[in-house]
Amino acid sequence: MKIKNTIVVLSVVFLGNLASSQAYKSAFRTDMCDCLTLESQKRKLTENAYKACFRETLPTYAIQIDAQIVEEDINKKMLLGQLARKDLIVAMQSELVYTCKAYFEHLEREKLSKKLIVREQARESDLEKFNQLVAMSPNTYSYFNRAQLHYNLGNLAEAEADIKSCIETNPNKDNVKSRRHELLLMALIHEENKNYTEAIVLYDLAYFGELDAQVAILRAIADKNNGGTIANIPKRGTDHPNPLDANKNNRRAQSKVRGRTTTKNTKSKAKIETRTKKTDTSSLKKLFKIDN
Repeated sequence: MKIKNTIVVLSVVFLGNLASSQAYKSAFRTDMCDCLTLESQKRKLTENAYKACFRETLPTYAIQIDAQIVEEDINKKMLLGQLARKDLIVAMQSELVYTCKAYFEHLEREKLSKKLIVREQARESDLEKFNQLVAMSPNTYSYFNRAQLHYNLGNLAEAEADIKSCIETNPNKDNVKSRRHELLLMALIHEENKNYTEAIVLYDLAYFGELDAQVAILRAIADKNNGGTIANIPKRGTDHPNPLDANKNNRRAQSKVRGRTTTKNTKSKAKIETRTKKTDTSSLKKLFKIDN
């Protein structure tokens, strides 16, 4: 009976902390949006404006952020607090896409402006040079370069065809992450064709981690245009190590265990990696509609 009561108490505490965390993040987004909206009424929004609004908003929530960190060691708690703030400033960018009209419209304008500038500068006469390059060396690099030019010229069908050829001729096509540029370019093509669901899948494949904020923002924009809400943001882990795990004795013990199990795990890893490669290749072929 005592164990059950303890579990109930811990559950209530955990849910209370989680609710408190979500509550302050929601309020933080609201205050950030108010700041960005006011700034947008005075001048064009910039990355510096976002950072300024974050610095202005943060002091109000600093106590709540630190209250979520349960750690007696003052140095470790300070480090975890810094990591929490770093995670917040990165995550807030994609979250505001869904909740802040002024910020979303700013990002859409910036994206459109960059595309139009590139298309204005692209030259049809350059196609002959890239056609010759593909004819002489039909490899993944020549196909991608021509695909990029076709996209810049607004030739979406031709760009898509070249990306498919780029994937087919790529010797490392089993590694999805190595095809980042092709994935992002194809995602942009899908967005222009209003195929937002396909674009979102490609952005997820191209995503490198928490420092890849730009891809997270592009994904959020595509999802928002597809009618998505903030609930659609993937729950991703953090890339930074937990400072509380930096115990030398634990590392030594883990090293001994790994030494005994390396041989057994190597074979299992090889099997898993083989299955993963086959799955990745199959997924890419389906996405890009490449025949075997």
